[in-house]
Amino acid sequence: MRKPNAVKRLGMVRRKQSMTHEQFVDHWLNVHAELCKKLPGMRRYSVNLLAPESVPVLGYDGFSELWFDSVEALQAALSSPEGKTLLADLPNFTDHIQPILVEDYLMLG
Repeated sequence: MRKPNAVKRLGMVRRKQSMTHEQFVDHWLNVHAELCKKLPGMRRYSVNLLAPESVPVLGYDGFSELWFDSVEALQAALSSPEGKTLLADLPNFTDHIQPILVEDYLMLG
């Protein structure tokens, strides 16, 4: 059986209702992302923004992708001081985040 390339934590994010889309994007890209980039052991990180009207049925404004070598590395990163600071920032720009843990299998790259 193939081994996954990485363990990925997707964070499906819904903006805080008291914020405009622009305020939400600004906080995520300029404050939260800077905190996230400090997570120990993270291999890759990306933020994916959805146009508010593009997928209304989905109900999310975007999602993040955090790549790690293992579930243990992910858990250690989120338990670290940097991870605790990152998680404490979530209420500053989101009313809801749905974490999804996936195994990433690179098929072309």
